[in-house]
Amino acid sequence: MTQADEILSVKHVFKVFGAQPEVAMDMLRKGECKDEIFRKTGQVVGVFDASFSVKRGEIFVIMGLSGSGKSTMVRLFNRLIEPTSGSIHLNGREITGLSDKELLEVRRKEMGMVFQSFA
Repeated sequence: MTQADEILSVKHVFKVFGAQPEVAMDMLRKGECKDEIFRKTGQVVGVFDASFSVKRGEIFVIMGLSGSGKSTMVRLFNRLIEPTSGSIHLNGREITGLSDKELLEVRRKEMGMVFQSFA
């Protein structure tokens, strides 16, 4: 398969919840764990350095324990929430910088999501 066969590419994506995500990101770069970051700053690390790709025709599953960031990761794909850092490409197009209008078109034509409460 070629890179063109990648429909989703996630590279070094982080999501920090709180008023000062840059403080938490600096602490992560220094090697501090997410529990220590929360204890010291109140910032919550929801996704930590996620990188993967999904190729056309592949079945890809995100699974983990409750509270491990699965829903957060999927909400980052469709930009219901914004990543703190990293890149997300859908069909070769960087989607983290799309305008609201462009994002609406992508959601209408290229992606969908079933929310947990409906599953």
